Amino acid sequence: MKLFDKLPAATGKSMTYAGIGHRVLGGFREPNTNEPVENVMAWIAGELEKFGYTLNSGGAKGADAAFEYGVKQPAHKNIFHPEDATETTRAIARELHPAHERLHGHALDLYARNTNQIFGRNLDKTVDFVVCYTKDGCESHETRSRDSGGTGQAIEMATRKGAKVFNMKNSDWFERLKKYLVNVAGIAAANALDFPKTFVKVPDSKTAPKMNDTQIKALMKSMRR
Repeated sequence: MKLFDKLPAATGKSMTYAGIGHRVLGGFREPNTNEPVENVMAWIAGELEKFGYTLNSGGAKGADAAFEYGVKQPAHKNIFHPEDATETTRAIARELHPAHERLHGHALDLYARNTNQIFGRNLDKTVDFVVCYTKDGCESHETRSRDSGGTGQAIEMATRKGAKVFNMKNSDWFERLKKYLVNVAGIAAANALDFPKTFVKVPDSKTAPKMNDTQIKALMKSMRR
């Protein structure tokens, strides 16, 4: 992984995080609140913004849209799209993908976008942590599976560079995130962070572009391990 190895390690000081996950959340619920997970994503994005964090995400429907919805100020979010792919990010995507020979066209650009979600537009600043949802609860490159979906590649990139991952499929994600914010990031106020009694409902996303049948087939093929 020649190109990937040159990317910076996480420092915990970037004040950026990746908010990502499945494109189709399918009624998944956050385990502590039994709330639709997209509503909890939007809420935690808003809380992290208050603590001074900037969101990196991918502009897709589902998880990406939910995290983005929770951020109030445009300056506090960096949204990357397949159209942002470069030859460098495409090459890095191939290095990390378990079936890189299947990556072509739009599917390749989707995976290339993951590189920006973790390392920023200029690939010079690794996120401090990742908040996500995958149905397998993946939190490291060692537990990545087919059920991690495309998010698994971003998780792998993050953990190989030392960034923490908090997967909302796992019931302890929230307490671990709070401890990270207090003990590692030094944000004492996070100790008092708690789930609200009611959550704002995230509207159905209509802004993310639809993939055509050819693009969908290519993406599904690329995810087979």
